[in-house]
Amino acid sequence: MKVPVDDYACLDLYAPTLPAHEIAVDGVTRWRVLCKYRRSGHFYGPGEGHREAHCHDSNSPYLRSGYNLALAL
Repeated sequence: MKVPVDDYACLDLYAPTLPAHEIAVDGVTRWRVLCKYRRSGHFYGPGEGHREAHCHDSNSPYLRSGYNLALAL
């Protein structure tokens, strides 16, 4: 079930929430999520909410559900 957060973002109540770390890539702010399946990072535009998984590892449980991003403190 997806719940709107604002005009652009939503949360999926059935998807896990992963911590995202804010970094700059070539002067552009990105959020990075560390993927234990690829053992690397996936990069997204900043903002909390649901994302489709970028992981192409067939063992990743996120392929079906995606995940919610939350800025890590």
